[in-house]
Amino acid sequence: MRCDALVGYAWCRSSYTAIRSLSRLGLRVAAADSTRFGMGQCSRYAAARFVHADPQADPDQFLRDLRRILRQCRAHFYLPGHDEGEIAARHRDRLPANVILPLADAQRLALANDKLRTTELAESLGVPVPRRMVWETPVDLADAVRHLGAPVVVKLRRGCGAKGVFYASSPEEAAQTVRDVIAQYQLTAERHPIVQQRVYAEGWGVSCLYWEGQRIASFTHRRLREKTITGGTSTLRASARNPAMEAYAHRLLDHLRWHGLAMVEFKWDPAARQAWFLEINPRLWGSIALPVACGVDFPALMYIAATQGADEARRRVCRYREGVVARWYLGDLILGANLLARRRFRAALRQFLPGGEDVYDDLLWDDPGATIAEFLSYLVRFLKQRSTNPVDRGILG
Repeated sequence: MRCDALVGYAWCRSSYTAIRSLSRLGLRVAAADSTRFGMGQCSRYAAARFVHADPQADPDQFLRDLRRILRQCRAHFYLPGHDEGEIAARHRDRLPANVILPLADAQRLALANDKLRTTELAESLGVPVPRRMVWETPVDLADAVRHLGAPVVVKLRRGCGAKGVFYASSPEEAAQTVRDVIAQYQLTAERHPIVQQRVYAEGWGVSCLYWEGQRIASFTHRRLREKTITGGTSTLRASARNPAMEAYAHRLLDHLRWHGLAMVEFKWDPAARQAWFLEINPRLWGSIALPVACGVDFPALMYIAATQGADEARRRVCRYREGVVARWYLGDLILGANLLARRRFRAALRQFLPGGEDVYDDLLWDDPGATIAEFLSYLVRFLKQRSTNPVDRGILG
């Protein structure tokens, strides 16, 4: 079967949004994943479905499978959905020469995926960041926390969606958390976690499409609710604007001469009008359904930039409306379940009921197969890992 585009990591809602978006451009879109079941694979918008090896467990076989799939479906555009993109970028020469890979080069992707390196970059560019502890041993860290103050956040240098993020409220707890994390993830000294003072403020994101170093589109959202009680992936969010924060995000991505999609995450104190940089997500992000619903259709704009040129893509960028609210319903159900486990019954009930949202990420009345598949795939992952925040192999460390 001939297709125009192939989208990876098809099981999840961000890749589903890309499949749906590209299909609405009139393209035949194929879904690819290391599993057979998920939102993208069960969507009516997927013209074909393919399975490849786990890119983290067996990258060499993944690349062989990917080359075979691209030749089989004859797609000329391949959009990875997650960290398999870094593997594809590192081995671009192993993919068919005619296939467009709309990503930054492997070196820039590796930098953007490293929370320590991006924090250091932000500091060097004058972008505010939470105060960072400098340490070599857990004892050094405890001393630094006593000097600079608790609570702190302990973050693996690579992670996403609140995975690999831990909190400590005292110097002793910070030191023990670091010891536990180093042991659990078998971290060498070069991969020791980053430790910062915890900032209590609103979560925001600035999402951008760049093409060969030139910014094509930018979209800002504010997090209204998050799946895990301590923070992380948003379940409710609203379109917004924040010129100061947007300037910081653009400064970072301009400096990197970025290519492709990225979301820059911040904390924001509205009273002090103070932003703190957190990290860069150099991939499709979980909340991408919101800008698409607002008319800033990042996957479609990316395809247009790749095939018709950056000027044509820029011409199609619209001014979006603030205050549009999008909800990830399954994420709210997971949050509600966690609240029930803590016996917070009234708060849990609020997560289960509809109300206040304009669009959903995953309650798709025109594509019920994708909705059902999302719920079932999360159930399978929960049963395997016994966690409401399951971790894919290789995304932490």
